[in-house]
Amino acid sequence: MTLAELQAELCAILAAEELSRIDWEAVQKRCLQVIERLKVEASPDYPHDLVYHFLDDVDVRQKDPLYAARQREQLGNWLTAIA
Repeated sequence: MTLAELQAELCAILAAEELSRIDWEAVQKRCLQVIERLKVEASPDYPHDLVYHFLDDVDVRQKDPLYAARQREQLGNWLTAIA
């Protein structure tokens, strides 16, 4: 997975979570797909803790809007910084 591919996947997940009606099942599925790709493919240099926790914490974001907002902001800041 290239950095551009990772960025695109993360941006798509963020966009899905910005919808007025979030399809959490679809978000979970996409996050799991990205985790699997990162495990099996060569991966770019990225902040592993930030990205992995974001991908792994879908259930927490679903239940806790404040936590969700923090995670999205942190991930968004990283994506903006590398753009």
